[in-house]
Amino acid sequence: MNNLINFKITGINSGFLTIEKPSGKVISLILGDIVRAKIMDILPSGGATLKIKGDLITARTEIPLEKGVYAFFKVTDLPSENKDLKLQFMGYDDKASKKPEITAFILKDSAIPKLILELINLIPSGQQLKNPNDINLIKLQALNLEILKALPPDINSLPNDVRVKLQELLQASLKLSGQGIHTRLGEFINQLPEGLKSHPVVEGIKKDLMVSIEKMLQTSMKNILQDTGIVLEPKLKVIARLFLQMEQFDNLKSLAEKQKPAAASLNKDDAQAHQTLLQHNISSLKRDLKAGLLQLKQILIEGAQIEKPEITGQKGLAAELVKPNSELLNKIGVLIKDIETFQLLSKTTDSFYTFLPLIWKDLRDGEVSFRRGKRDTKDVSYSCRINLDLERLGNLSALVTMHNREFMIFFKTNNPEFQAILDSNTEELYKSFSASGLRLKAVNFLNINEPLEQIEELKTDGSISIRA
Repeated sequence: MNNLINFKITGINSGFLTIEKPSGKVISLILGDIVRAKIMDILPSGGATLKIKGDLITARTEIPLEKGVYAFFKVTDLPSENKDLKLQFMGYDDKASKKPEITAFILKDSAIPKLILELINLIPSGQQLKNPNDINLIKLQALNLEILKALPPDINSLPNDVRVKLQELLQASLKLSGQGIHTRLGEFINQLPEGLKSHPVVEGIKKDLMVSIEKMLQTSMKNILQDTGIVLEPKLKVIARLFLQMEQFDNLKSLAEKQKPAAASLNKDDAQAHQTLLQHNISSLKRDLKAGLLQLKQILIEGAQIEKPEITGQKGLAAELVKPNSELLNKIGVLIKDIETFQLLSKTTDSFYTFLPLIWKDLRDGEVSFRRGKRDTKDVSYSCRINLDLERLGNLSALVTMHNREFMIFFKTNNPEFQAILDSNTEELYKSFSASGLRLKAVNFLNINEPLEQIEELKTDGSISIRA
């Protein structure tokens, strides 16, 4: 942003800048200071009217600004013989800025009904498409993106019956191969060329993502679940924002060193904290399943063009991948399609929804979702729902709710013998919660016809971030 106009500069004293309006009222600014301003108007001349410290000022701007929102600006230059007064745009104040108006969602004007019909045609009722080359599986991956684009910003504006039908179809699409994603992921890794099995991406998936059921209690499930690929895009946004903030810190440090060395030291500490956070997020990105699958896909496609095969630990890998393995590429495509289906389910259920990356020979399929419920005057309720398909014991759904820091657990299974086993071990659950300093208020068993959704509350106050 260039120099202010329609103002008279009256003087500079010890780094302070005073701008006097024609009315005689003054506005004091400090070199290097960050000021918060509301963008009141965008002028045809290319300028903007800002409200700073309760007063309106006019400025010329070289960047497009949004009317009606709050933003932060830094005073980067004082006026002198060879310089203008300059304000640097630092970013919008997301908490205070006016939220963009959301156009009312009208179902008949959207592509959702048509896309649901396409989903129905692609998912044969009661059938499984075990061949990963099946054209329907390829079409489903493209359809996921179309559905995501067509969904309204507020998922609750979608009629409930339409939303439920869409969720049912998306869940059905995950069953088309007849295996859970964790099973297919294990088989995919075993079929990789020997040289590629030692690639850091593959090693990371085997070591950091898939957890043996015997070690589950000693493992941080938060770290595992956030690496299933469901939050890849938010991770990338966080990293991009941190890079931008690091660049801003470099600019601030340069200015502070010219003005006040002590301020430069403080900026250095802030920059170091951001650098640590940035490295943490980059490390998390390296473990992310979706990111890893996209990288492996690129390696297979470019097989013969690998210039430094030693990065994989074996120099013969390039020769091994001269002709991309079409079967492996298809399996990567199906795995990515399923991850994106979970991302869609997260959107349509207003939750964090993913598969359980467990190594358990009795587990055919497993899913978990986290939701935040309605806020009341005291607290916010949270819920975690787990769905298991077990080889010997059948299906089990478990719902864990937390309200006012008290927990309740609800179980539902189609196997009476399994329910009896769970019932006989509820005392262990109470002891486990108590040992962790948590209060388990009750354990309940529902019959097969009782829906968990009534307890879970379908209308939520917003999704819960697994990173929080």
